[in-house]
Amino acid sequence: MENWTNEIWLAIGIAFIVGLFIGYIIVRLTKGSVKHQAKTEAELKTVKTQLDTQKTQIEKHFAESAELFKTLINDYQKLYRHYATSSNNLLGEKDHKGLFTQQLITATDKSQNEQPRDYSEGASGLFKENKEEN
Repeated sequence: MENWTNEIWLAIGIAFIVGLFIGYIIVRLTKGSVKHQAKTEAELKTVKTQLDTQKTQIEKHFAESAELFKTLINDYQKLYRHYATSSNNLLGEKDHKGLFTQQLITATDKSQNEQPRDYSEGASGLFKENKEEN
């Protein structure tokens, strides 16, 4: 370092100042994108929070709806049983002509314990065979 002349030190100083100036320009140019990125991340967090809240509200809604439907089904079954026993008591078994059969009452009790099927009996739509054509 003893052999360095003033021109070398001047070149190093100018290079340092130019480097600072270029660094300042780069920081100024990217500062807007950093702000935009931070703003976008904040919006993303807000939307995620809203989505999670909405999801829990939907889950709660469907759970409550399912419970209400169960109550409604039970009430309809009680009403049907009431009509069935009342028709037997008031009309007698000979006169009621099978309006309210015990078979329907037990069928509703059975179907309540069975899982719903997610398929149909045989093909449907385009693949359904017409019995009349054969």
